[in-house]
Amino acid sequence: MEQHQHTPPPYIAMANALQQAMFYCFNDASERIPVGRIEAFNFIDDNTIQLSTNYFPVTEKSWNVFAAELHFYKKGMSESLQLHGIALFENMAEGKVQFNIKNAAYFVNSTQVKPDQSFITTLLKPYLYFYKKSAELLQHTFKKKSTSGIFN
Repeated sequence: MEQHQHTPPPYIAMANALQQAMFYCFNDASERIPVGRIEAFNFIDDNTIQLSTNYFPVTEKSWNVFAAELHFYKKGMSESLQLHGIALFENMAEGKVQFNIKNAAYFVNSTQVKPDQSFITTLLKPYLYFYKKSAELLQHTFKKKSTSGIFN
C-alpha cells in the first residue's frame, strides 16, 4: 500500500512569502471594519492561523466569534491573497486570535509598472501626446515666413 505525503495548500507558502496582512472583521450590519496590520502570524494547521492584534473595534469587543478576512499583499510583489473565514478570541487581554480559513482567493496583478518607468511617467503618458501636438501647432503658427516667393 502506498502512502501519500500530505501537501499543504498553496496559500501557506504565499502567506509566508508576503509576510504581512490586513485584518478585517464584519459587524452585525455586514460592514467590513479594518482591525489592523498583522505581521506576526503562524499556521497551527492547514486551515488555522494564530495571530495577535493590539486593537479591536470598541463596538465589536463583546464578540468572541466573528466573520473575518485577511488580505495578504506586499508592495512590489504582483501576487496577493485573500483569506475568508471565522475568527475567535483565544485570549482577549493579549489580543490573541485564532483564524479558521474557509475560503482562499489568489490574485496576480499583471498591470505592474515597468522598472524603467516611474509612477509619474505612467500617470502623465496620455498627456504627453497632447503636449507634443500643441507644441508643434505653436511652432508652426509663429514660424517666420519668407517673403522670397511672394513677389515673383
